[in-house]
Amino acid sequence: MTRPQRAYAALVVVAIALMALVHSWGYGPLYVLLVALGAAVVIVFVPRWIIGLGEQARDGLNHQVWKAHEGHHHAFAGVIFTMADDGRHMWMQGDALKRVLARPEADDVLAARISGKWKLDERQRLWLRVDAVVEHLSTFPGRMDPRVQKLRRWLERDVLFPADRRHEGR
Repeated sequence: MTRPQRAYAALVVVAIALMALVHSWGYGPLYVLLVALGAAVVIVFVPRWIIGLGEQARDGLNHQVWKAHEGHHHAFAGVIFTMADDGRHMWMQGDALKRVLARPEADDVLAARISGKWKLDERQRLWLRVDAVVEHLSTFPGRMDPRVQKLRRWLERDVLFPADRRHEGR
């Protein structure tokens, strides 16, 4: 017998004991039946209601905790990309791109390859415009590599095109 089955069996035993107690107090069978139905409703529906309230509270809390980060984290080939949307362009951190491409070049070299479409944040991390990265991936010497083609399509399909649709709605 599994744990939930044991719990239900215990509840049934408690309900039968309650019915026997009510009957021993001198109440008739109809009243005992009503007590049994009331106990069944409490046993079956109250836990479901409490679990539903708990799930709603968990979902609401989860939304409150993560709403500032929603839409900023993406992953490709097990590498997490941090994205930022400034209202006009989507930006991505350069470290993740270097890890996916397996190119250990310095940030200034990568920034020179994507000239004019990069910035440094307050912690001196390199951020690249996603549209410029897509353009760079379509023209650089390793562009025929299947991994590079998949990355380019992923950036277009999952990052750039949805951002363009959001920006059109503004």
